[in-house]
Amino acid sequence: MMAPGKGKRKEDYRSWIWLSLVLVIYFLVVGYIIRFAEQVKDRMKQEEARVPNIEVASMDFRVQNLRQTRLSANWDILVRIPERLPDKFICLQGDLQASLFYKGVTLVTSSRQRYNNLKAHSPQQLRVSASISEEDIGGLIGKNINKDIKEKREVKFGLQLFLTDCRENSTGVLRYVCDETTLRFEPGSGMKATAFGNNTTCVSF
Repeated sequence: MMAPGKGKRKEDYRSWIWLSLVLVIYFLVVGYIIRFAEQVKDRMKQEEARVPNIEVASMDFRVQNLRQTRLSANWDILVRIPERLPDKFICLQGDLQASLFYKGVTLVTSSRQRYNNLKAHSPQQLRVSASISEEDIGGLIGKNINKDIKEKREVKFGLQLFLTDCRENSTGVLRYVCDETTLRFEPGSGMKATAFGNNTTCVSF
């Protein structure tokens, strides 16, 4: 028969073990929750700091004259600005500039075009135009553009955008590089083309 004192000590020992296990589990759960909350907070900070993508809502390309090595043309580009960009990343009043590429070769860089009507924390659209006037675009480049227009009835252009950066300690210019935009010529027209397919995405670099 077990002595009364020994039975009580055994029960106390078991209770202490269970209490220790509960405390260990409690601190492990609390530690996990704290770490998880910190990770979520860090991700939120990173997301807040990440510059949002923008989209090319539309692009028009009008050919004035196209010869074997010379091109006269105009581009009109409409850029969709997401709500997180104005006032947090770019200025409500600033400049927008665009560079257009064909197969990685720069065709034209527009002048800086002033905008002054953005609203803070609101999605909006900005327009920028660029033009080439009888510029020598190189023999092979000119031939390829000519071939795309005459044979494929479409042409693809790359795009870079430059907006006034309003963040502290910034370089003053927020740069974007865009996927290629496919411009398809209207039926019966060899002079005017518009963007075809999904909107082109532009990411900061």
